[in-house]
Amino acid sequence: MKTTFVAACAAALLLAGCQGSSEPSAPPTSQDALTTTDPAPTTAAPPDDVEETSSSPAGDATETTEASGPPEMPDEAKEDSESGAEAFALHYLEVFNYAAMTPEAGHLEQLASDDCATCAGFESMIAKYIENDERAAGPIVTVDSARAQATGDTTVVFAEAVQTVPATLDAAGAVVTASAQPTSFTMVLTLTLDGQAWEVAEIQVQQ
Repeated sequence: MKTTFVAACAAALLLAGCQGSSEPSAPPTSQDALTTTDPAPTTAAPPDDVEETSSSPAGDATETTEASGPPEMPDEAKEDSESGAEAFALHYLEVFNYAAMTPEAGHLEQLASDDCATCAGFESMIAKYIENDERAAGPIVTVDSARAQATGDTTVVFAEAVQTVPATLDAAGAVVTASAQPTSFTMVLTLTLDGQAWEVAEIQVQQ
């Protein structure tokens, strides 16, 4: 079976974050790479008594269509608070999905720090879609729920996510590679404040 471009790249990039690599890893040869057991992220999971700032229904980071234009950042995502960080993380993923489904470049860069290796990998993924004149048939990542925890100078958002592995379409809408089995995981996004604005500093994954 032909491995989808999305499965190969997204899996590798997330795992690169887990391994603390300064550069994205080469794409794996199988869409099953995301399910490989890897060392736990350096960011510890929150204790049981940490209050969940919200329970985001499935699709919060996915309801973007090509016709709707780039997602607008919600006002809450501009707040210096745990709920603000959570809203920003969900916005980042919504923009990521939009950029892959359109595809369009230039949207993710302004939401992440220059040294976020996984973020740079996502940006390269979008550039590859554009180069091939292809796009994702649907969202790449959906979020069932999320919670945020402030940890000193950073705020960590734990998103219970699904890598949906949508089909890849060409410019005419024909299927280039088929969709594959979704994978559930916990995405760990570390956010910092750049002046008064949030930015994604690191992305890791827990399984």
